[in-house]
Amino acid sequence: MGMKKVIDVFWKICLFKLAPQDLPASSYLLLVATLAYGLAGILVGLMSLSPGQAFIYGVLDIALVGSMTQLLLWIKEMGPRFQQAFTALMGTGAIMGFLALPLVFLQIQAGDQPALLPSVMLLGLVMWSLGIVGHILRHTISAPFFVGVLLAVMYMYVSMSIMRSLFSVAS
Repeated sequence: MGMKKVIDVFWKICLFKLAPQDLPASSYLLLVATLAYGLAGILVGLMSLSPGQAFIYGVLDIALVGSMTQLLLWIKEMGPRFQQAFTALMGTGAIMGFLALPLVFLQIQAGDQPALLPSVMLLGLVMWSLGIVGHILRHTISAPFFVGVLLAVMYMYVSMSIMRSLFSVAS
């Protein structure tokens, strides 16, 4: 599967047209998707953190998503689904992260000035991301969509709580 085709599959997962099982079970793809996700996270982090903090933020975010996914699959006794689920989470998360970059930049540039449009667009992106993670998780554990979204909200809450406790800037 070529890179253009893989990006297309990730994009279609973002649009709820495909699911994690539509990705090949590939260690190479998992690595590329994880690196892209990490890069997006570091770039977003650089908007408000030092380079070292942004790097730690990006790596920790990957570890949290991986750990929570592994824990969920362990609880459900579905461990073999980890590779495709984590690849889907990383690939779609990278797309969302790169889409967020200009919005975060505009919001930071506005400073104390009201930045309604970027804020509303970021909120929409967060809601869409929760839907995507919910979509991936529901397919991963064979559950209804609302269960996947509930798990996505829990992922986000745990992640934000940990990041806020470690970094003074709200994540």
